[in-house]
Amino acid sequence: MLKPFYQGKLDTFCAMYAVLNALRLTHGIRVLKARDILNETLLALAGSPDAFKAVLLQETDYLNLVDGMLRAQQKKFPLEVRKPFAEADKPSEEEVWACCREWLTPGTSRAIIFRFSRNLTPDGPPVNRHWTTADRIDAETLHLFDCSHEAEAILNIRKESFVTRPEAVGAGRLLCIQPETLRLLRLPF
Repeated sequence: MLKPFYQGKLDTFCAMYAVLNALRLTHGIRVLKARDILNETLLALAGSPDAFKAVLLQETDYLNLVDGMLRAQQKKFPLEVRKPFAEADKPSEEEVWACCREWLTPGTSRAIIFRFSRNLTPDGPPVNRHWTTADRIDAETLHLFDCSHEAEAILNIRKESFVTRPEAVGAGRLLCIQPETLRLLRLPF
């Protein structure tokens, strides 16, 4: 059974791992290739100290990093990337769920990369923001091919447990999927 690449406990590279895990699902990349891609990305970031610092200190939404990694890999691999929602779009939870279901239902060699924020209480601020990869969906659950080994890691998202707007966070819905970050990946044939 294919397993995800796991993020280190001390790093802030979940966005990069989300891309690597998506490529693992779509292209079956192995450890050495993933390491090469990670190193190339870090070297490219090192060329821009401000961008590198923003990644290390989590002072970015990582969207440019994810899109840049995907563009770089499209030059090496056959890869179709779709962005179903723009930042100006305000899709409902049902629309995001339907998008994920339609994309992942056909199955093999498909992945979805996205970012979510997680609150502990409805009235508190998010305690973390995390990039992840989804690999399958069933009637009620979006299954994540995630890079985290943490005990509190989210590995599944229930259909009724998330929102798509931060102001909609409430009891029982403490997870906010950011629709503009969804990247749908598959082989182009």
